[in-house]
Amino acid sequence: MSSLALALLLAFGWPTPAPAGNDAAALLEGVQQVARPGIPGPIAVFGAKSFAVIEGALGGERRASAIAAGAFGGGRVVAFGHTGYMGADAAGVGDTERLARNLAAWAARSNNKRLRAGAYGGAFGDLFARLGFEVVQVARDAKPAGLDQLALVGCTPLGLSELEAQALEAYVASGGALFCAETPWGWQQLNPAQSLRDRPGQKLLARAGLAFAGGYLDATAPQERFAARAPGELLNAWKALDLLLAQDKNKSAADPARADQASATLQLALPAMPDGDWELRERLADLVRAREAQLRPSAEQPLRRDAALARALVAVQHTLIEATPPAKRRAHVSAADFPGAVDATTTVQYVEVDTSQPHWRSTGLYAPPGGRLEVVLPTDAVGQGLWLQVGAHTDELWELDEWRRHPQITTRVELRERQTLVVSAFGGPLYLDVPRGFHLQRVKLQIRGGVPAPRFVLGHTTLEEWRGELRARPAPWAELESRKFALTLPSSVVRELDDPRALLQFWDRVLDAMADVCGLPHERERPERFVCDRQISAGYMHSGYPIMAHLDVAALAVDLARLERGEELWGFVHELGHNHQREEWTFDGTTEVTCNVLGMYVIDKVCKLPEGKRGHEAVDNPPSFEAYRARGAKFDEWKSDPFLALQMYVQLRDRYGWTPFEKTFAEYLRLGEFERPKNDDEKRDQWLTRLSRNIGRNLGPYFESWGVPTSAKARASIASLPAHE
Repeated sequence: MSSLALALLLAFGWPTPAPAGNDAAALLEGVQQVARPGIPGPIAVFGAKSFAVIEGALGGERRASAIAAGAFGGGRVVAFGHTGYMGADAAGVGDTERLARNLAAWAARSNNKRLRAGAYGGAFGDLFARLGFEVVQVARDAKPAGLDQLALVGCTPLGLSELEAQALEAYVASGGALFCAETPWGWQQLNPAQSLRDRPGQKLLARAGLAFAGGYLDATAPQERFAARAPGELLNAWKALDLLLAQDKNKSAADPARADQASATLQLALPAMPDGDWELRERLADLVRAREAQLRPSAEQPLRRDAALARALVAVQHTLIEATPPAKRRAHVSAADFPGAVDATTTVQYVEVDTSQPHWRSTGLYAPPGGRLEVVLPTDAVGQGLWLQVGAHTDELWELDEWRRHPQITTRVELRERQTLVVSAFGGPLYLDVPRGFHLQRVKLQIRGGVPAPRFVLGHTTLEEWRGELRARPAPWAELESRKFALTLPSSVVRELDDPRALLQFWDRVLDAMADVCGLPHERERPERFVCDRQISAGYMHSGYPIMAHLDVAALAVDLARLERGEELWGFVHELGHNHQREEWTFDGTTEVTCNVLGMYVIDKVCKLPEGKRGHEAVDNPPSFEAYRARGAKFDEWKSDPFLALQMYVQLRDRYGWTPFEKTFAEYLRLGEFERPKNDDEKRDQWLTRLSRNIGRNLGPYFESWGVPTSAKARASIASLPAHE
């Protein structure tokens, strides 16, 4: 058994304990502002005896608890959404120390008792030592001796074992007081294969109507602090549900802002609640069953924020689906609409997957919504980090103002056993997700329950196979892929596509050109992947893996004639540019600029543009440089107008060609750690000096004419170069 630092504390001069119950206002006596250490995560509040103490901004006007309290049995619990609250830095900010005193006095129901606080790394001991208490060490044990004699215990609950959590639960139930601190999003990053709600310590907190939740909280006061105002009752999920039911019954009395807050509270609470017989869970489950037919967002009938109860119940429904064992799952009511049902017989398929490249590797199969997938791995691939993923549409839409499909439809299961049962309520294209450094080049899977999907693989599939049978396969989603590029799109778009080989060869040229300008090899670790979706999380397209685009992009993505002419290719290469951007040469104001520099290079190299065209109207007819100079050439304006800023790069390209850019971008790849720019000032200086030397001209005055600041030292270092004309 490892040792745990526990503190034995003797209190002097504590404030009078706050009243019992959910009187957050009393706990905030003498408190105006408190620290926001790091980035706290939210705490879900869902018990009859639990309440928010300090609230943070969850997004827009919505709020969630950063510090919360609750009770069960004869004891009390306080939860902090960041471990930094135990540190000295937080204690010195605003009234954070006063709040800690108030909370400890409330929890312990005493101002003069022997107190014990347990902490990993001594954090809780340090906290109470700063408040003037004596600190001693005791051993960590599943049944700590004398626990019932202590007035206060502190812990980081997500690290507790089952036995430790049980001991603390008994301690609180018998009248003890517990301080808990975690940074839940940080824990999730370190434990991606585990769930918050499955942790023993989370089950302990749930007894008090509290749970650590995923996400981040922003400040509500100046200097990145939290304002100490009595939080609203709608941060409690019980109160939130009561409000939504009342507003749903009496439409005329609906308050959109309060309904939005209530919906956000419920959406936060249920995914964080551990499995168990919680009254709120049962109440919500009954509502979901009664209203299931309404919980099917679609393009024709999207669920908007004003449908607050329905949106909250969709979130509840999703959590219930995830908690349902695979063998008992069924198709979601909206799955036939999107991503789509399939009317075809499923059989046993033997699929050989190329695992020489990491991440999503297509099986060429589609999983029907609610259908049973039985996956059998070869023995040497079991437990080697492979995941089965059902669905290509990984964007989550929970934060959007309207949902035109269910907000989260992808299912992932780690393949830890030789045989695995997978059931997705939504279905979708079926992938093997391969970790980096996987030891096998190919894996042969046996899959029962999948439906063949149209799939063309450059270099493997023949045009005869494609035209004869493959493009007519019944699944509603198709894949076109090479070792450099992969495209997921509705099958209807490719049914009449005769030559995917030429199309993919074009996309490979696009990726090669992107590699050339960045100084990268043509052979890629993995393909760049585009996925078309009915609704995406941001923008018309957005970068990432995969790059996401709306459905109307699908027809353009396979129209080779238009692509080769550069018609509407800009959006594709813009997002590819984002994926290839490097922070060393992307300073403030150029995030939406340097990606376009890379995109312009690609269009120049692979497309046949009409005379006078550059691929985008705002480049063909850019903002006036003369007018900008007449206004004083202010850097703030330059930073705020991406197509104005882009002209600074375009003029250099027109004067000197692309070669200096190729050399400069490649040069950054060779920099050692200490040579890389550390801040924006250094980024601008290095971009000036490196590009100047590769052009062979002094660009200092040119940067000044555009209002882009650089240091005198950087300008002096290139002063001997011939002047730029």
